[in-house]
Amino acid sequence: MTADQATAEVGKHSEIGSTRRSTGRASFLQVVRVIWLREILIYVRDRPRMISAFAMPVLMLVLFGEGLGNSIATLPGDISYRQFFFPGMVAMQVLMSSVFSGVSIVTDRQFGFLREILVAPVSRTAICFGKIVGGATLALANGLVMFAIAPLLGIDISLEIVAKLIGLIALVSFMLTGVGVAMGSRLRSVESFQMLSQVAIMPGMFLSGIFFPVNNLPVWMDVLVKVNPVTYAVAPIREIALSKQLSELPADAPFQITHVDWFGYTLSTWEELGIVVIFGVAMLTIAIRGVRTVD
Repeated sequence: MTADQATAEVGKHSEIGSTRRSTGRASFLQVVRVIWLREILIYVRDRPRMISAFAMPVLMLVLFGEGLGNSIATLPGDISYRQFFFPGMVAMQVLMSSVFSGVSIVTDRQFGFLREILVAPVSRTAICFGKIVGGATLALANGLVMFAIAPLLGIDISLEIVAKLIGLIALVSFMLTGVGVAMGSRLRSVESFQMLSQVAIMPGMFLSGIFFPVNNLPVWMDVLVKVNPVTYAVAPIREIALSKQLSELPADAPFQITHVDWFGYTLSTWEELGIVVIFGVAMLTIAIRGVRTVD
């Protein structure tokens, strides 16, 4: 099935073969499936996009891990900066892939597809879900590919840990894709989306613990880190990815480089995930409202 065939399937289901023949509307899941499939097909046919999605994280991992690691971070035990940085790079890959996926709404608007699908007898909420699920799927795949190339980069990580991270990365991908779709639904040009997404991604990336531990920072930076929702997505990924190394350290050491501290209170992994879920639901609500009001 080609991308054009996938987009035409919504209309086909609204006319024949639909589970709701009396109203002429395609079912919610049918619409989500078609939009999701279209996002996947467009991505796999864009090879430059696929290659560039991995070039930057790998390049930064090599440069920071080898060139700057020894000079900008001192970590407990036998944890090297490259080991510390790698889970952050996975989170960065997911962050960039998720947010940038929202540009598809802008391009669909420019090429007329969005108008066609919005006037079709389908749920706009389903369209939004399809976009988010498609972008989250791509972000999850990109994040997992980073684990596949980890041995080539000298990173020791087991299949058990990767299996534990799949659900977490999927949740983070869904949350961050909601951010991208929420932005894309309110913008009319790719240039505007690129500028706004950079404004959102760069502070979120540098103030989330991707590059350095989030505790023992200056007060002004500590405040920015704690109000950054990406911080609470990066921390659990690192906690699980470094669980083997952290288990060999003193009881309080893991919290110095992974968990987030609030005024002397250390958040648990579940509390961090709770913040991720709350932010994800908020972004989903904003994204759905944005798609519903698109003209």
